[in-house]
Amino acid sequence: MDEHDMTDSRPDAEAEPDGAATEEPDPRDARYLRLAADFENFKRRKGQELTDARRYESEDAARALLPVLDNLRRAVEHAGEAGAEEFFVSGLQLVVREFEAALQRIGVVPVAAIGEPFDPAIHEAIAAEEADDVTEDTVIDELVPGYRLHDRLLRPAIVRVARPRETSSAS
Repeated sequence: MDEHDMTDSRPDAEAEPDGAATEEPDPRDARYLRLAADFENFKRRKGQELTDARRYESEDAARALLPVLDNLRRAVEHAGEAGAEEFFVSGLQLVVREFEAALQRIGVVPVAAIGEPFDPAIHEAIAAEEADDVTEDTVIDELVPGYRLHDRLLRPAIVRVARPRETSSAS
């Protein structure tokens, strides 16, 4: 058999005048590419969900413990007023510090409040008063501390706010 007799029955790209293939794209290829892209997106989303789940796994526990910390602080505040022994008060203060350190180790940090510009995303104002010494709404008192877990707000700080005094334009 001669080399010239072994011809390929497939169309040759060189035989096309413009170099374009004559075959239409297979719809199965497009479906496969779409499915592969969907699967990659699914894997990326699942990976992010798992990362978030690990990062915020202590959120429910932290929310449950914040009122306990509030009550411990109140106990320290009122123990001295009630005439409790100094060693008892200092013991309570130590427990509060250890509690705060434990929360910080799992990523719980307090929300900045006093002296900060009022931010409704992290502060909950329950009172406001006008003041001459502020140029914008500013937190002047923190009644209940707010906390974050990493970048997620666990509880807003409950605050009082000073507002700039309204100037009356008497003409």
